Amino acid sequence: MKVMIIGIDGLDNELLTKFEKDLPNFKKLRERSPLIKLTSVFPPDSPTAWTSIYTGKNPAEHGMVFFKDPFSKSRYGSYIGNDISGKTFWDIAGKQGKKVCVLFPHLGYPVWPVNGIMIGRTTEVDIKKFDIQTWPKEISTKYDLSGLKPMTSYPVNVGDIIEPTKEVILNEVELASQLCRDFNWDLYFFYSSSLDNIQHLFWMYYDKEDPFYWEDNPYENVIPDFYKFYDKNVIGRFLKIIDSDTVLIVLSDHGHAMRPAKVANINEILRKKGFLKKKKEMIGFENTFIDKMKNAILSVIDQYRIIGKMASIFLKLFPQGLSFYTNITPIDNKSIAYLSDPSGGIKAYSYAGIKINKKIIDDSSYESLRDQIIKILLSIESPGNSGKLVEWAKRREEIYNGKYINKYPDIVFKLKEGWGAGLEINEKIFSRSRSHKLHSGNHRMETPVLFIYNEKIEFDLKRNLELMDIAPLIFKFLEME
Repeated sequence: MKVMIIGIDGLDNELLTKFEKDLPNFKKLRERSPLIKLTSVFPPDSPTAWTSIYTGKNPAEHGMVFFKDPFSKSRYGSYIGNDISGKTFWDIAGKQGKKVCVLFPHLGYPVWPVNGIMIGRTTEVDIKKFDIQTWPKEISTKYDLSGLKPMTSYPVNVGDIIEPTKEVILNEVELASQLCRDFNWDLYFFYSSSLDNIQHLFWMYYDKEDPFYWEDNPYENVIPDFYKFYDKNVIGRFLKIIDSDTVLIVLSDHGHAMRPAKVANINEILRKKGFLKKKKEMIGFENTFIDKMKNAILSVIDQYRIIGKMASIFLKLFPQGLSFYTNITPIDNKSIAYLSDPSGGIKAYSYAGIKINKKIIDDSSYESLRDQIIKILLSIESPGNSGKLVEWAKRREEIYNGKYINKYPDIVFKLKEGWGAGLEINEKIFSRSRSHKLHSGNHRMETPVLFIYNEKIEFDLKRNLELMDIAPLIFKFLEME
C-alpha cells in the first residue's frame, strides 16, 4: 500500500462543514473517512505543529517551540534554525527502503538527502531572500520551478494578493502532479501554506463577529472562495491521480478563527498581585521616548495596514528588530513572575504562559508560587459578568514531558475565545488589541482536519487523535515496523 499526504496549513474543520455544499471533493473525503477529532499542539504555531506531525513527538520532545522572554536576547522565530533533517516520517520511511517524494514541506529548507525526491523553499518566516532547492540537484534542471514563491503576508493593498496566491497554488499542484506521475513513490507528501495566510489577512472581512467587519465589503467571500479553490484544484486534482492501492491522508496543523480583538493585560494583573515590579526609572514615565515609540507603532498598525509591509521589509533587513522591540522591557529583573508568550505580546494570542524568576526565589517556594498564580489566573472574571476569562491554566509538565520542557514557561494557560494576552503595565487590565487589523485571523488548537481515504478500505481508528499520532499512522499504512 502507498500513502499520499496532502498538508494544507490552517485548513479548518468547522469551516469545511460550513461550506460543505460547495466542496464536493472534501465532502467525498469526509463521507469515506472515519470520524476523527484531531487536536493540535500547544501552542498551535505552524513550526511547532508541523514538527509534531513530522516526528511523532510532542513539542517538549522535539524542541521546535518558542515563548518570548522579555529578558532574552533571542529573536522571535529563533527556533527556525533547528535541524529536523533525518528525523521526519519520510526520513524514517526512506531508511526502511520506501521511496519518498516530498514537496515544499514547512521547515524543509535547506533540503537534505532523502531516498527519493525533496523540494524545499524559504518562506517569509525565514526572513531570507527567496530560494528553492531540490534533492537530487538535477530535479531543478528537469522541471520548471518558477512561480513557486509564497506570497507576502503584508500586501500594500490586501486585494492584490488574491489572484497571485491562486497562481502560486496552481503552479505548486502542476509540478506536484508531474512528479506524482513521473516518479515511482511509496510515500508522497505535498504541503501548501497559502490558505493559512489568506485566512490571517481576510478574516475580518469574512467573520460577521469581527469588530471590523462591515456588510457587503469587497472581500467578504475571499475565504469561502479559497476553500472552493482548494477543493477543485488541489483535492479534486489529486483524487483523479491516486488509485485504489493508495491511502490518501488530508490534514492540517491547526484550525483557524478570529484573532483576539480584546486583551487582558496579564502583567498588570501580576503587578497588582505583587508578583511583578516596574523598573524604578520607568515608574511615572509612561510618556518616555520608548513608550511613545511603541504606542506610535501600534497606533499606525491599527489605523493603516500599509505599516505591515514596512514591518515585513524592516524585519528582513534587520532581523533583530522585533527583538529590539520586545526586549525594551519596563519589567524589573527582580520581578517574581511575568508574561511569556509566542508573539512577544504584539499579536496578543489567546495562548501564553508565565515565567517564574528562579534567580530570586527559593526552590522550596517554586511549587507554591505556581499554585498561587494558577489560582489567580483561573479566578479572573471577564468584564460584564460574562464568566471566567481563562479557560485553563496548568503547570507546563501537565501538558507535555520531554527534554525540551524548559522551553515552555513555568505556567501555561489559554484565555477564552476573543481574548488575547497583553503585556502592558500600569494600564487598564482590559483593553483592545491594536494589532488586530494586521492579521485578523488566528490559529486554533481545536479544529484541525484529518481525513483518511481509500476506495476499498474501511478504516477502524481511534476517534480522538493528536498531531503526534500522524507519523505512526503513516508507518502503519506503509506496513513498516
